[in-house]
Amino acid sequence: MSKVVMIAGAGDPVGARLVKDFLKAGYKVIAGRLKGQQAGFPEGVQTVELDPLSQDSAKAAAKAVREQVEAIDLLVVNYDCCVEPDPKTILEQPDFQGLKAAYDYNSLGPLRAVQAFLPLLEKGEGKRICAVTSVESSNNAARGICDYPGHISKAPLNMAMNQLFNGLRPKGYTFRMYCKETDAAPEQAGAFAVEYFTRNRSNEPESYKHSDENRLVLRDHMGIEIPW
Repeated sequence: MSKVVMIAGAGDPVGARLVKDFLKAGYKVIAGRLKGQQAGFPEGVQTVELDPLSQDSAKAAAKAVREQVEAIDLLVVNYDCCVEPDPKTILEQPDFQGLKAAYDYNSLGPLRAVQAFLPLLEKGEGKRICAVTSVESSNNAARGICDYPGHISKAPLNMAMNQLFNGLRPKGYTFRMYCKETDAAPEQAGAFAVEYFTRNRSNEPESYKHSDENRLVLRDHMGIEIPW
């Protein structure tokens, strides 16, 4: 039986690449199209609709998925900023409404998805939670001084996933944090993601305690670890 992946945010170019590559890897794909996304999907891909800003929407999407499958093995959350990048720098007057909107979408949105789909993950064999983010989420690696809403809304996602990791890793869950390549062509930005999301890294050269299975790691499209 094929493993099942739920992709929340499958309707943008990175999400479309995820759908294609998961299908190629032999997964049954359920594509979560976000509010406002119009992308089509290959034949056989089941779809649900969800709104990152609404917990009720996430719960409704999970209910719709339960009507299609008994369990999911991977949950991938691919949410990106719902507001246009702010060209102003942090030295100028911040857009506080933009900050709140970006935080609600980029940090709280993935938590809504995880909370809604966790019962389905609990029944699956994979028990893996994956998040697509960007280097702007890293306190150490981010270099830009523009788009403060985008930066400040993505950093808390790292801590949220870290706390989920601390609570769920003892129960057998593993996590993946993928920093997409923002300068790449849209589809290529997700090129490495599925390979990283699906690989078992517990037997790699790092020690058991420092493998990607036993800590939360940010990696880019080349597999390079990004400091938090």
